[in-house]
Amino acid sequence: MKPTRLSAPLLCVGLLMLLTACRPVIQVTLVAGAQQLPAPRFEVEDPEHADRPRYDTVQVLNREGELFWRMRAEPFGDENSVRALTYGEVPTGFISVEGPRALQPGGRYALFVVGRNRGSLHFDVDAEGRVTAVPP
Repeated sequence: MKPTRLSAPLLCVGLLMLLTACRPVIQVTLVAGAQQLPAPRFEVEDPEHADRPRYDTVQVLNREGELFWRMRAEPFGDENSVRALTYGEVPTGFISVEGPRALQPGGRYALFVVGRNRGSLHFDVDAEGRVTAVPP
């Protein structure tokens, strides 16, 4: 089979897709027993770092894309990231850039944790203020 001019670029694209698809993402979950408004609690696990996750930005948006809360490390970097986050509480070494706005019963939200890797958790709040994880 004679190679074509597209063979090498297609091979490179395929290899790049394979390498980026294998990159671990940060895992975000709800903490059992702390799944209630006004301040649900989240656990953050980073498969590449067993001691603590590495991230520098956290943000929460609703289903319409409105920003409800955004915080970032100050100074910028991943030295101050923590394993557990409580909505509305800014960990030491972070600053709140916007919000937090109150989460609303009946709302759907997504929490994004961003650094070298990234992760997210989508969640609903029911009429009683209980928070449950949902698929994206």
